[in-house]
Amino acid sequence: MKEYGQIPAGDIQLTSLLYPFEHNFPRFIFSKYRWWKNSRLDKTLPKLNRKQNWLTVIDRLGAPGDALITANVIRCIKDRYPKIKINCITPHPELIKYDHSIDSINKRETFYSFDSSYWELIVRKASHVNIIAHNMNRLGIKEFTYNSKFFLNSEESEWAKKVIPSTIKPIIAICTRSKETVKNWPKTYWERLIDSLRNDYFIIQIGDKKELIFDEILSFSGKYTMRESAALLSQASLFIGPDSLLMHIANGLEIPSVILFGGSRPVQCLGYDQNINLSSSPHCSPCWIHDGFETCDHQVQCMNEISKESVLDAVTSLLNAHTQIHQNN
Repeated sequence: MKEYGQIPAGDIQLTSLLYPFEHNFPRFIFSKYRWWKNSRLDKTLPKLNRKQNWLTVIDRLGAPGDALITANVIRCIKDRYPKIKINCITPHPELIKYDHSIDSINKRETFYSFDSSYWELIVRKASHVNIIAHNMNRLGIKEFTYNSKFFLNSEESEWAKKVIPSTIKPIIAICTRSKETVKNWPKTYWERLIDSLRNDYFIIQIGDKKELIFDEILSFSGKYTMRESAALLSQASLFIGPDSLLMHIANGLEIPSVILFGGSRPVQCLGYDQNINLSSSPHCSPCWIHDGFETCDHQVQCMNEISKESVLDAVTSLLNAHTQIHQNN
């Protein structure tokens, strides 16, 4: 597992952008020196800021949602050191291409470089450390904001309005599947929830081709790109889904969300305060299980413990609060 994430998402096309670590003398000396300098960025950043120098931030874990987490890390660095120029290396440049806090994307790694990662939290199965706080602590930055931002252009928003049929009902967007099995709510629970919602709400389904299939809802799953799915999500009044890319996009679009966390990932580490995050804490949580490395021996008990009624209560609470805010404004 220690090899995981050396090249972001294993994307070999990014290899040429990364500084190689030389193992042979004499270049080994330079690699060790550079590694040492980058291990002391908390002391170096003020100087980089004064000189308006470059820093590369690498989206080291490389999942789509991690691109937005990395952008959050970059904004926090810029809040503290606004003159630093930042290059971001990520397998998913399309997700952050309109974020003006990022000065360049997927240019060659600079001498000074920082890995945006929470691998250490996964390894030790942390339960209370926010992922942005973890990264900022490594940089000696005490203040941080954990908020995603997702930027659509006007053409994308207008396209989404044309794709979704006109309706007088509030639109609820759902995503039913994460790539991690331990994050997935059972299909029978989804069916009961949809049956309880569809008379009062217009339900659209977004996500990839692995999404569950339901009758009588409008499904866009597997049909559009991640950016197009984000544009469709922007038209919703509320989002329901697991801890996944769309959770981060919804927060970035300021869409109220009900997130089905369960117990595999702690809400304290990854949950946004603006959401209602439904979790449970069986004895095995948090497990931080990743498919391909470990499997759940408890039939994903943490997800089974989230009831349809708790989701319905959360939907009503968020939509009522959202309506009240708009009336006050």
